[in-house]
Amino acid sequence: MRIALAFARQAAGTPKAHLCAACVDVLGVSAAGVTLMSNDHSGPVCASSARSSILEDLQFSLGVGPCRDAFNTRAPVLAPDLEHEESRWLNFSGPAIEIGVHAVFASPLSVGAARLGALTLYQDEPGLLSREQTDDTLALADVLAQTMLTMQWAGDPDVLAPELSNAGDHLAEVHQASGMVAVQLGVPVAEALARIRAHAFVAARPVAEVAADIVGLRLRLDDDRSR
Repeated sequence: MRIALAFARQAAGTPKAHLCAACVDVLGVSAAGVTLMSNDHSGPVCASSARSSILEDLQFSLGVGPCRDAFNTRAPVLAPDLEHEESRWLNFSGPAIEIGVHAVFASPLSVGAARLGALTLYQDEPGLLSREQTDDTLALADVLAQTMLTMQWAGDPDVLAPELSNAGDHLAEVHQASGMVAVQLGVPVAEALARIRAHAFVAARPVAEVAADIVGLRLRLDDDRSR
């Protein structure tokens, strides 16, 4: 009932944001993010705050992190103290701590055999979730998965639902921006993506926003190799 009420309270908000806002409302965590990892439409769907958006982007760009592990193992991933996880997720734990996140918990989103993505919870302070929060997270992950599947079933099966389309848009624009930077600087695409990710982190902006500025010719990354 609490989960249903939280979704109802947030339903009037922005479709792409209310899923994550409802998670924070139900669980009482600092922030939350939902990532879609299904076929060609992988990428962040929503985040409840600027910081969680940065970390969702970071996991997407790196291809590693708690949400990726939860999706791959089909099991919850617990990191109650990121100070002890630096070697586990290279280049994720350090940046998370720098922006004030000290604990992360990820749960897979699946319906039967179908894997859809992951729900990631962020806490400002280290420590485990309470028993009630843990139970609610499992229930919420199930509701989210069912909700996302319903959103997709309601539309064209060959087109990602509008409520989830941020993931597909994110992937395409980041790849396009990486290709442009690679050509401009004469570097491999992997290095171009790393430069975009680094710029986004230093500027405290989502990777998708930086990519959009590059594609829109509003931003050009410097060639700093001589330095």
